[in-house]
Amino acid sequence: MLPGIVALGFATSLNAQTAAPPPLPPLDLGQTNILDGEGRPGALLELIAFGSTADRLADAAGGAAPGTNRQRVASFIVHPIFVADATIAGAHPGIELLVPVSRVENQFAAGGSGVHIGFSDITVAPFLQWSRSDPGPGSVSARLALQIVAPVGDHAPVRPVNTGQGGWQLSPYLAVTWRASRRWEVSGRAIYDWSASATSRMNGCAQIRVQPGDLVAVNLSASYALSDASRLGIGGYGLQQLSLSRSARASLPESRQRIYGLGPVARWHVGNVTLAPAAFVEFGARNRPQGVSLNLRLQRPF
Repeated sequence: MLPGIVALGFATSLNAQTAAPPPLPPLDLGQTNILDGEGRPGALLELIAFGSTADRLADAAGGAAPGTNRQRVASFIVHPIFVADATIAGAHPGIELLVPVSRVENQFAAGGSGVHIGFSDITVAPFLQWSRSDPGPGSVSARLALQIVAPVGDHAPVRPVNTGQGGWQLSPYLAVTWRASRRWEVSGRAIYDWSASATSRMNGCAQIRVQPGDLVAVNLSASYALSDASRLGIGGYGLQQLSLSRSARASLPESRQRIYGLGPVARWHVGNVTLAPAAFVEFGARNRPQGVSLNLRLQRPF
């Protein structure tokens, strides 16, 4: 069975039609951490609760945007996973599905304020899993996946706040775990994201096509086994937008986003259930809200 660590998370950026650049798509920022690269054949159901609060909106230079700016996000994600017994090039093939429901509340001085509750876009991710059935000291496990995000979430260009992006998204990722010793492990995940254009309404104008820029995100964590059933560690993440966002096919100057986060992560087993809480404080933001985020993952193998 799966040990309960093949997982994806959910995070959202500014999702409103404002004077700011087009919002980046929801992304895993720190939700996957301890033992992320490990996995084995079987089925797993994961439930993810995510929440974030931000009372600061950073501009392109990292300074605070003028006026009152705040964002509140709450999400619940159903995440089934299956890994086959068969092997391809020494790896077990698998597939995972993420179905999120979200509540987004924005209050921005530049406009685009409001509240919306609804389904977010659904992710389907085929992957290959390289991992020993009993990883020990010195072992390395890895998973290579292609996340395909279908724009089926709630999205309306006339609405200032949405829970869906309105466009397709492709996000390959590589997750790796190194068992440094009998008790220490180090895990990381690198994500590249490309988003298609979507219809939007910027600054109350006519509907146009907007496209977020390509981006890369990295999750890193290190944990220590307090016992066979519990681990405690520190995790962090970084996001950097690589290319400029576009509006009506024209590049938007100074539209790149950036954010970093750092905080405690933990993991423990209670019977057949695994609980994995994490909390992060953000810093270094550019063109996006900056605050704190919390998430709790509950995993049950079958």
